[in-house]
Amino acid sequence: MKSPRKVLVLYEHGRAGAAVIDLARDLAEHEGAALTVVAIAPQAPSGPRCGNSALEYNEAVAESVAHDLEQARERLGPAASAAFVLLVEGADQTLEQFVRSGGFDLVLLPAHRRLMRPAGHPAASRLERAAGAEVRIVDGRAGSVSPARQRRPPRPAAGAG
Repeated sequence: MKSPRKVLVLYEHGRAGAAVIDLARDLAEHEGAALTVVAIAPQAPSGPRCGNSALEYNEAVAESVAHDLEQARERLGPAASAAFVLLVEGADQTLEQFVRSGGFDLVLLPAHRRLMRPAGHPAASRLERAAGAEVRIVDGRAGSVSPARQRRPPRPAAGAG
């Protein structure tokens, strides 16, 4: 019997984050995929060389991201059972380490819109290299899914046209 596909879902608040959760729910319902939903709480540097302490700020950010993760749980719904993980930047393992240690087959990332470029995600290429998993970027605006590596259209030859 074939074991279910292990899917890591990086959740970020916003339209693309919602689209990632919707796709993950479909994979769980139709393919029986085992889901792990991860959110990352960024941390500001704190210490004697950084001036004021950022401890309270970092705690507030972590609480906000934990709340976002709870919203992802609600959106995913009861139909798909999933593990939910909050990674605190600098205190827990990196996303790349987490993906590698979890043996995931597929990683779903929410698209980041970039001016004059196709939507992408800053962690996509690092995850492909580090984990060897298939990485897909989910664009919430277009509702499309694309592989992490986007081929650029060829440039017209000089003097052509």
